[in-house]
Amino acid sequence: MRFIVYALGVVFAFYANPIKAQKVVEVQNLDMSKIEQRISIPIKNKSVIGEPISIDGKPYAKGIGVLSNSVITIKLNSAQRFSAEIGVADNLIHYGGDNEKGTNPIKSIPLTNGKRIFYKVAHGHKQFLGVEGKAGTVDRGSVVFRVLHNGKEIYNSGLMTQGDPLKQIDVKAKGGLLQLIVDDAKDGSSGDHAVWVNPKVTYRSKSPIIIASDVLADTYEQPKEIEQKLTKKIEQLPSISAPLATPSYDWLLDNSQVKAQVYRSENGKDIIISNQLIARRFRLMPNLATIDYTNQMTGESLLRAVSNEGVLTIDGKSYSLGGLSGQVEYGYTLMKWVDQMTALSTAFQVTDFEVKPLSARMKWKQVRWASNKSMPRGKEIIFTLVKDQIVVKIHFALYDGIPTLSKWIEVINRGKLPIRLNHFKVEQLAMVPGEDLVDIPEHWIKPNIHVETDYAFGGMNQKTSNHTVFWEKDLRYTSQTNYPMAVPCILEVKSPLGPDTDIPSQDTLTTFRVWEMPLDTRERERQGLFIRKMYRTISPWTTENPIFLHLISTNEEKVKRAVDQCAAVGYEMIILSFGSGLNMENESAKNYKKFKALREYANSKGVELGGYSLLSSRWISDEVDVINPKTGKRGGMIFGSSPCLSSEWGYDYFRKMKKFYQETGMQVFENDGSYPGNVCASTTHKHHHGLNDSQWKQYAQIQNLYRWMRAEGIYMNIPDFYFNAGSNKTGIGYREVNWSLPRERQLVIGRMNIYDGLWERIPSMCWTFVPLTQYHGGGAAATLEPLNDHLDDYENHMMQNYGSGVQACYRGPRLYDTSKTKALVKEVITWYKKYRDILNSDLIHLKRASGKDWDGFLHVNPDLKEKGLAMFFNPTDKDIKRNIKLPLYYTGLDQKASVRIKDGKKRVYEITKDGSITIKVNIAAHSYQWIVIE
Repeated sequence: MRFIVYALGVVFAFYANPIKAQKVVEVQNLDMSKIEQRISIPIKNKSVIGEPISIDGKPYAKGIGVLSNSVITIKLNSAQRFSAEIGVADNLIHYGGDNEKGTNPIKSIPLTNGKRIFYKVAHGHKQFLGVEGKAGTVDRGSVVFRVLHNGKEIYNSGLMTQGDPLKQIDVKAKGGLLQLIVDDAKDGSSGDHAVWVNPKVTYRSKSPIIIASDVLADTYEQPKEIEQKLTKKIEQLPSISAPLATPSYDWLLDNSQVKAQVYRSENGKDIIISNQLIARRFRLMPNLATIDYTNQMTGESLLRAVSNEGVLTIDGKSYSLGGLSGQVEYGYTLMKWVDQMTALSTAFQVTDFEVKPLSARMKWKQVRWASNKSMPRGKEIIFTLVKDQIVVKIHFALYDGIPTLSKWIEVINRGKLPIRLNHFKVEQLAMVPGEDLVDIPEHWIKPNIHVETDYAFGGMNQKTSNHTVFWEKDLRYTSQTNYPMAVPCILEVKSPLGPDTDIPSQDTLTTFRVWEMPLDTRERERQGLFIRKMYRTISPWTTENPIFLHLISTNEEKVKRAVDQCAAVGYEMIILSFGSGLNMENESAKNYKKFKALREYANSKGVELGGYSLLSSRWISDEVDVINPKTGKRGGMIFGSSPCLSSEWGYDYFRKMKKFYQETGMQVFENDGSYPGNVCASTTHKHHHGLNDSQWKQYAQIQNLYRWMRAEGIYMNIPDFYFNAGSNKTGIGYREVNWSLPRERQLVIGRMNIYDGLWERIPSMCWTFVPLTQYHGGGAAATLEPLNDHLDDYENHMMQNYGSGVQACYRGPRLYDTSKTKALVKEVITWYKKYRDILNSDLIHLKRASGKDWDGFLHVNPDLKEKGLAMFFNPTDKDIKRNIKLPLYYTGLDQKASVRIKDGKKRVYEITKDGSITIKVNIAAHSYQWIVIE
């Protein structure tokens, strides 16, 4: 039906929607993690003590088991009615005190009021069994159920006790908030095992949701001794004034002034960690919170509201790490508001902090060339927070030289019983939106900050391997322009699944690390330079870049011949490739002896030797492979099926890898089909208990191997984004069947791959591919062998790869077949080593290969004698002459540039106001040209 309204000469047409059919949602199927409960957690379809629901002797299949002093807050959206049955659960458990000898012993821990909480402990996990009452056991329980709609009570059950029959609730509930409350009848919580049976909400279009609230949270008063201790330590820090200064220099050209330091604010209340490029400000009284996060490069605040330091879900219950309550507006913050905010008793409370120099996060044994041989420097501040018998250490690391802050969390169990860390959020920051629109666009512009973690898998690029960085809505931000309040403006860095891992008494679990880099531009090249500088700094092993051959044989004679060839022309490494016959899982003494002898021979010639092992992209067996949670069987997962790394087979594989390298001394590891992030629903695999901990524990397996190899100096080619976990190199990105195309097409497509693959990655992080023998077909037109017959194509492959700083997997039985071929390879390698530093420097994109005209790129480094080296390529059939404009800003030159073509005569150019020069370049047909800038 259409209604037409005429107003001031304007016609408005409204289309009335037909009445939509009502839907029903069962409340226990919503996100129960946001339910508030002072002790323990609510349980779906069971009583709060984990038993099947039974009320007045009758069983019930569905419901939510809660303890008194609990609140379920529902955002109703398009809801119409709420209905449920209510009662107090039967309890047949015998509380006979602690039974240390039973298979499922009942244990207890004391409360501050002298009473105890009972638990059943089994397989390292504990189940809440109740609160001690009057007679040293658990009382029968007495509660009051209440329902509030938008703050107004619309139902009150009156007093209900264990053994009473169910009562019915059926109330109208349209719009706003509905709160389902269970009170303790003023006699404590012992035995108050209340149940909302079959709780349902009828609605029309948008389903209701459970939201977090602070209804039960009391205001926390920081003890005077803690406040005095923190104040005294803050006073010892150097002072810094607000507003923080904006740097007058470009750190990408000179970062010598970028030094991390920890300061106190002028008011003496806050700690500020800054390196002149970025700063984060913390309030410690009455609790720890981030109250500002500044991009000093632009002068902008990144934070619109005071934020906590993360969230831990322990034994099913979520706790804020610090945080302050009482923000009156979530679009912006006045500092005077911060002074009025309070701390909540439900959060972890800060008790101490420590400042120290940044320490290395893993051992890096340096045994080969790298463009950066220094581990990062900076400052680390560690905040200690406590709740009950759990200690949390929150680490912040601010780096010298780059606008990057890192964060991670340690959870330490000081109690007598194990705890289970179900989930964590390392960050939960109320960020300034990237954009705020009335409508919802197809893609939101996010805040201008790069965020990534070392919990990355399943892709060769950071953006495709990211599973931990999320931009969420903030329903508290009611003043946003977007009517549905859908602006993605909360940065949550969290585990995608789990870890759901037990922390035994006196043990520690450490989260993954996050790195946050505010940017000062939306321009792609400059953003990429920021990110590339970050990798060079935080993971300097990525700047190792050995020259290697992919050998397709393990025949001793052929391996030694390849070693001799490598030594003769300057190659530094051989990888025994897939199809070579290498089997690292073979534990025979003969296998170890053979490859140790070959490694020793290679080392005697100055060549490193290693090999290839396939991990995840293969099927093992029904008992070993990951179990699909949808089917309960293997198959239908990444790679179709994969072995579970937390099975016995998985643990054995990693043991075999370490043993192979220890026995042979091999120095390179190419791990194909690395862990892609598969989950596993098996409950029989020895080293994980089910679905929710499967990803966390499998990742720990692969990360531990790579960190061990990093400490041993083993070079790692991994076709996944494991750089921050210790790996060296991944594929630049190519389609393997393209190497069956004619040689001239391989060259152009190869340069396209290089151009596209180096926006956010440095050259040494990537490999490309050059099969010397036939690969995926293509015949003679696609093949470089015999090498002497295709010297021009061989040279062009080497020059575009070495000229970009990207090592290729030259895959074949040899590097040269004649003295002429040998001379060519040696000449190219000698050239590469002469200019190795600049060729491994950052790449500026000049022109992508199109096949129609020249293409090329420019390496830049203001810290070297050679400030730049440009490579130009001509894919056409004719020689070309071009006037090419070179942007020299990132070379650090601003007045004059000395330029020479190859090793020819130098010519000095005046640099224009836009930071460029224009040079004349001649490029032969199907060839290349290069120039050096000093």
